[in-house]
This record gives sequence, structure tokens and C-alpha cells, in this order.
Amino acid sequence: MNSKKQKRLATTREQMGNAKEKTDLSSELEQDLENLGLQRRMKELELESKFLKNQNNELL
Repeated sequence: MNSKKQKRLATTREQMGNAKEKTDLSSELEQDLENLGLQRRMKELELESKFLKNQNNELL
């Protein structure tokens, strides 16, 4: 294999590695965003539960 083909192959491998890394990071970011959304929803439900308990206690 001549040096031109070797350089092209090396460049292609590097680009493929970079693309895979970006895809992996994108997946991680998507998962992180989903987790943050779930954490936010859990906090909302917790606050709503406290509010409803307080309302219930006031009614009693």
C-alpha cells in the first residue's frame, strides 16, 4: 500500500473515531437531559404532595 493510501486510511479511521465519539457524547447528553427532566418532575411531585398534605391538615 503506498503512502498516499495509508494517509487516506489513517484520516478515514480518525474521522470515524471522531464521529463515534460525537455520537457517544450525544447519547450521553440526551440521557443526562432525560435524567434532569425526571429529577425535576420528581421534585414537582414532592412539592405538590407537601402542598396537598398541608391543605389536608388545614381542613382537618
